[in-house]
Amino acid sequence: MIIKCLLGSAILLLFSYFVFRIMVKNDYSRKLKLSPVSYILEFLVFLFHAHFIYLITPVNWPEIVPLPDSEVLRLISLILIFIGLIIVIIAFFDLGSGPSFGLDKDRLKTNGIYKFSRNPQIAGYGLILLVFTIIILSWCSVWWFIQYIIISYFMIKSEEEFLSRKYGEEYKKYCSSVSRIIIFF
Repeated sequence: MIIKCLLGSAILLLFSYFVFRIMVKNDYSRKLKLSPVSYILEFLVFLFHAHFIYLITPVNWPEIVPLPDSEVLRLISLILIFIGLIIVIIAFFDLGSGPSFGLDKDRLKTNGIYKFSRNPQIAGYGLILLVFTIIILSWCSVWWFIQYIIISYFMIKSEEEFLSRKYGEEYKKYCSSVSRIIIFF
């Protein structure tokens, strides 16, 4: 299992770097938006990461990791997963899903849930992954969560470089008043 975890991790991180720091960054520099290919590659990165859990648990696809046996822990897990899901949904609809997935050519999105986090989708999905990491609790599951942080950083870095160029001082001011991921971090 350790070899599968390390090999899968290396491939996923290299693929993520290629997608976000090369493909996406190029699209933003040359086209000022993402190409359909970049959208698909971004989706595949997160799809592969989500399915990485099957390398580190005895659960077979499409089953999900069982929740804890304890009623209290199961309830806490479900509540946190639900909160993460709600954050992701609110962030998606708050940003919009136009041709550029919320990229309004005239203004920077700084209201709604974006008053609390510059990347609420990352925070919400991260909360869901954190719950599963704690449920599984192995060095591979912790590494799975750390991979998510690294992959998210690659994505966020490319987006921030683009938004900084596009919105200049307005974006710098927004960054100084709103945290990258969550209010406390």
